Amino acid sequence: MVYYYILVFFSAAMVVFDFVKDRHIQLIFFVLQCLALTLFAGLRAVGVDNDSLNYWGAFQQAGGLSWEELWQGDYTSSIERGYMLLNKLVNSAGMSIHVVFMVMAVMTGLVNYTLIFKKSPFPFTSLLIYVGFFFFYRDFTQIRYALAAGVGMWAIFLFLQQHYGRSFLLVIVFAFIHSSVLIVLPFMLAFAVFRNRFVYFLLPIVGLVGGFFDPIVLIFNLIGLPDTLTRYVLDNEFGRGGYAISAIAQLVMLGFLLCWKSLLAYYPKRLVEGLFIALSLGSFINLLFISFSIMQRLSSLLFGMVLFALPYLFKAVESRIKLEEQLATTVVRLIFCLLAMYYGFMMIHPDILQPYRIL
Repeated sequence: MVYYYILVFFSAAMVVFDFVKDRHIQLIFFVLQCLALTLFAGLRAVGVDNDSLNYWGAFQQAGGLSWEELWQGDYTSSIERGYMLLNKLVNSAGMSIHVVFMVMAVMTGLVNYTLIFKKSPFPFTSLLIYVGFFFFYRDFTQIRYALAAGVGMWAIFLFLQQHYGRSFLLVIVFAFIHSSVLIVLPFMLAFAVFRNRFVYFLLPIVGLVGGFFDPIVLIFNLIGLPDTLTRYVLDNEFGRGGYAISAIAQLVMLGFLLCWKSLLAYYPKRLVEGLFIALSLGSFINLLFISFSIMQRLSSLLFGMVLFALPYLFKAVESRIKLEEQLATTVVRLIFCLLAMYYGFMMIHPDILQPYRIL
């Protein structure tokens, strides 16, 4: 398991490049780090993560389907057709499941890492947060969801920049890879209808209370659930989620409330409000369905905006205080980086990962 620890520690050490002023130097080392992460995910052997055996089964199933059966969805697996199409193409070309892993790793890397470098004022801090909180859970164990989550963040940014058509198109197209990206649509609706930040700050408390009543069972009994969720209820595979992302989201939202004017002086209002609402909804969903961990795919997608919200908060605060006071905020930023590194170490667990092997 030592390779996983080295990867997390390496990502934490790279944070020093956030203090380098030359953007070109930053880009060189950022690309090198992203390349290492992409190859680490794409070259892994089947069985290193929990879901790869299922992906191997889907790959074999796709190879046995006709193009018509695949297009019509005439197969027993609940995997979306877009991903099955990729498997069919690779299988038909006589290539292995490892090509699928690499293609998904490259696509996910391009989506996530380009967004981080383009949008984050501290890209290496954002990358460490990504590695600590998302990399092993997404890029290793849920490759379809990892890609959809990255696309979902792009769609949110496009929406906040008022590129509505492109944002909506991204969501619809990549729903054929993983349907979790559709959670961006309720975010869009919430942002368009209501933006009171104090209400959104308190919304997770409503989710916390509602979570004690196991609402997923109530929804299942009253109106039913999609097939992909129904089987988890019928098999009683509930699996409890965790409170960590909600606690962090609440702290970041509190920081936003306390530094609202500083943020608005540095960033567009739509962007600040959008990040705040995304964190609130992600925390709300996580707490409301805390007894049904599969729903964390939805909350984690929205919580992914913390990759940008936290660096934006650090940047806005540091830009509005005296130079001699910036040391304190830098220390706080580094402390959070240590927290992200610690969380990454905690994710290196046999329930998620097995000893790393190539191909």
